[in-house]
Amino acid sequence: MRWGRNIALWLAACLLTAGLCAGCSRAKEPETPVADLGTETIGLEEAVFYTRMLQEQWEIAYYESYGEDMWQKKAEFAEGEEEARTMEEALKQEVMDTLTEIHLLCAHGKEYGAELTKEEKKQIAKRAAAFMEDNTPAVLEAAGATKETVERFLLYNEQAAKTAAAMIETYEPEIDETEARVGKLTYCLFATTGIFDAQGNQTPFTEEELLKIREDADSFALRAKELKDITKAGMEISHTVIDVYFNEETDGGAHELVAQAARGLDTGGVSDVIETQEGYYIVQKVSEYDEEASREREEELKYLAKEGYCDEMIEVWKKETPLEIREEVWDTVRVDKLITE
Repeated sequence: MRWGRNIALWLAACLLTAGLCAGCSRAKEPETPVADLGTETIGLEEAVFYTRMLQEQWEIAYYESYGEDMWQKKAEFAEGEEEARTMEEALKQEVMDTLTEIHLLCAHGKEYGAELTKEEKKQIAKRAAAFMEDNTPAVLEAAGATKETVERFLLYNEQAAKTAAAMIETYEPEIDETEARVGKLTYCLFATTGIFDAQGNQTPFTEEELLKIREDADSFALRAKELKDITKAGMEISHTVIDVYFNEETDGGAHELVAQAARGLDTGGVSDVIETQEGYYIVQKVSEYDEEASREREEELKYLAKEGYCDEMIEVWKKETPLEIREEVWDTVRVDKLITE
């Protein structure tokens, strides 16, 4: 959902820089509006702050891939769009999406009893001070950050986060028991992708090594079938096996071909070698139903449904309260050079 994709990740990213999250009480109205959200305005000062904070995070994350002129390059994650966006355009869109969601969640906080307490506001003031100490002068200057403005924006973030949490907590979805019911599979992988060093450099296997890996995988599959237990086979030859919970709806994180093979096995059955790009898999279908895992799966589905509810409500609010960007003001915010060392 958008809360999960934009705000939660945004909060996590800012926490890495100093602890950025947070209520909606306004210390003052911004002097220059950059966008209108219904009758509320979003200030240029706030938009610039978010832009520079996110810019710092993206430069840390993407510099190695994009280089010095990263902001002029096309965003790889925008490929396939009718008009591929530059990194600058993608970042500025992310900022506006995030600000929209934060302000909408702030506006609806009272409906969910999610107002900030005095103690929470005190903690925000402490985090604002820490933020000013932990960030570099160059980034703070680019963001126009002062302790007062940081504290104000932290209040917005915290209120938005608290509203979303309250929405998730109060919504009680109905979960299909069949979808929640999962069984257990266990698999092992004989990887053929090569050896990677600490820096991520890959050394491919030779043809002889690949042939030996296939022979080892065939031997393992045969032994697992003899023992009727893939875990015991793994212990015999010191090869890692992994447990996964699955059903017709989910692969549980296993390779799709592994889960597909497991579905076709009788309970307790062990597969032949399954060839994939990553290497050779062998899988055993351990059970059709696992009680504990099914309870965990049900809780997972409930949480996903709660997140979905939050997302749906935000979309409804967006339609009721559309964002109108003042392009002539927003265009003055440029992301065209690096602000990090």
